[in-house]
Amino acid sequence: MNKESHFFNIISKKIEWAGCPLTLEVGRIARRALGAVTVYHRDTVILCTVCVGKEVFFGSGVPLSVYYQEKLSSAGRIPGGFVKREGKPSEYETLVSRYIDRMLRPSFVKGFFHEVQIVCTVLSYDIDTDPGVLSMIGASAALAISGLPIQEISAGARVGYQNGQFTLSSPHEAFDVLIGATPSGTSMIECQATACTEEFILEALKFGHQSLKPIFEGIQWLRDSVKPHHFFHASPEYLSLKFPASLRKDLEEACCLTIPRARHIHLEKALLAWKGLCESQGHVHLEHIESYFYEKWRQVARNYIVTEKKRLDGRKWDEIRPIMCEVGLLPRCHGSALFTRGDTQALVTVTLGSRQDDSQMIERLSGVEREYFMLHYCFPPYAVGEVGKMFAPGRREIGHGRLAQKALINLLPKDLNCTVRLASEITESYGSSSMATVCGASIALMDAGIRLKAPVAGIAMGLISKEDPSDQDVLLWDISGTEDFLGDMDFKVTGTSQGITALQVDLKINTLTFEIIEQALAQAKVGRLQILQTMEQQTISAPRDTVSVHAPRLNRIKIPVDKIRDLVGPGGKHIKQLCDASQSKIDIGEDGQVSIFSYRAEDAEYALKAIKNLTQGPIIGSVYDGVVKKLLDFGAFVNFGFPQDGLVHVTEILAGKRLTHPSEHLKEGQSVQVRVLDIDKNGKVQLSIRQA
Repeated sequence: MNKESHFFNIISKKIEWAGCPLTLEVGRIARRALGAVTVYHRDTVILCTVCVGKEVFFGSGVPLSVYYQEKLSSAGRIPGGFVKREGKPSEYETLVSRYIDRMLRPSFVKGFFHEVQIVCTVLSYDIDTDPGVLSMIGASAALAISGLPIQEISAGARVGYQNGQFTLSSPHEAFDVLIGATPSGTSMIECQATACTEEFILEALKFGHQSLKPIFEGIQWLRDSVKPHHFFHASPEYLSLKFPASLRKDLEEACCLTIPRARHIHLEKALLAWKGLCESQGHVHLEHIESYFYEKWRQVARNYIVTEKKRLDGRKWDEIRPIMCEVGLLPRCHGSALFTRGDTQALVTVTLGSRQDDSQMIERLSGVEREYFMLHYCFPPYAVGEVGKMFAPGRREIGHGRLAQKALINLLPKDLNCTVRLASEITESYGSSSMATVCGASIALMDAGIRLKAPVAGIAMGLISKEDPSDQDVLLWDISGTEDFLGDMDFKVTGTSQGITALQVDLKINTLTFEIIEQALAQAKVGRLQILQTMEQQTISAPRDTVSVHAPRLNRIKIPVDKIRDLVGPGGKHIKQLCDASQSKIDIGEDGQVSIFSYRAEDAEYALKAIKNLTQGPIIGSVYDGVVKKLLDFGAFVNFGFPQDGLVHVTEILAGKRLTHPSEHLKEGQSVQVRVLDIDKNGKVQLSIRQA
């Protein structure tokens, strides 16, 4: 053992994974944390730590907080802008934090209520690695050696598809599956695809789970080597007072109330009665009291759904709430849609902009990137009829918006040469608001004239898992808000009639078997097709032929590469003048592809005509609009939209009358129409006003 290992008492495990060694190390860095693991993969180094608080927060689940943070120094970069240090988390950092949270949260033993904080810090970054996945592995290892009560070890993998086979890959827009799993099944899924079949997705998930076998074994070896102390945790002192039969009957009656508001009022009255009973017996810990009450309500409601084969709102297990959708509600928006499903409603707007000025610039470890398609999800408190503070988007809003963005991005036309921003305002919410956003965004894009390859719809599936081996697992279509609280999973699937475009799975139970995943995918397909049919019947089945009159205009023209210099002009003179005169934004590609972005149709027409003039050259016999630039004894020089001015001889100014000087009929700055008479070999142009 070398001196360094002796000083630090280092324990490490090397694992062959994703084509090269991955090392998990304990004992060198952050030794005061309850659990600390450093992950090494190629040149990427990530520190993952776990700490636990002494205070207990009794509630519906473990008070877990996860922070994934990227230090730009890890990539040899200094932050841009005026502030030269890392600030608030980027959207990517927030999403990775959510992935880790969603993977680990179900693994905690029920009844553990101590505050847990997990921090993953990127210390060194190699562009060929995925720091998000490595952080999922490192966080799982740090939790495993911490001694905190977990049911199983977890880990994460990202699956891609190249050359006809699945791979452990970095993020890719065409096909990207992120899986969090335990040895017995999956615990979290995040997927982006291009109309893939259910069978294909299932095979990708199985591949990802199988690839994690050496990771599970490595973490288990590390755990056995560290021999963590068991963390003693305080469980809630659930009341010795027996839950009264009268209150249980109230809970059973609440199950029969199909109107959510009436059910909530009934439950609140029962809760007040329960609190009064507890206080009379000397139990005053309200957190204990409410938690115990809602656990009882959860048990009664789940039993009602299974035994009665009926849901709390009266629907069957495989029934979707009534749908109403409209487009074109907001006249000044470039596209708009209102999608309502039951008591959930999303108002979605589309705004088109320039790729040059309106795209989102993002600073990442790999460098500065631009995003040309954005979907922003907003959840105001009035959506659930409550009073609340209005803050910047939180993790939930960012996560829901990103899911909807994944569902649509691969269906945009490849030649879309503008920036597109969708904004989804959740105006009512009682479950599946992210799926309502997907449906609303799909028809809003078509309302805006965006040539979407196919309409997209989304559905959220729920699960009431069996508690007795003789029972069956119950899958619920289009879950409501209460069912999300009562159930064991939130299984969101989006797609076209041809296949899946996005998938997101969150669990409350430890893992999900592939058998249930297969059933959920099959049933979600049937539900998705029903929703797509309703959307098509009620609104539009194909994109509009034209964009809104209020939308900016995007025109494109291809010019010869050797004419780019003529369009740009010396020092950019011509293109600057043209942008100012037409009030347009003009992008010129190296291949001669010119994009003209204008807010008015007349500006677009002016710019297009000027570009043709500058790059195609004057045509003999054609008539052009011009401006008199200079008057001489023998004629007038006229600028008619080309780099060179043309000469109108004094005899070609006025028909039927010979002028002695051009000033008899013209003045400088006067607008005229001219016809091209001749172009000599030196490029000099002869014009005529009288023949125009």
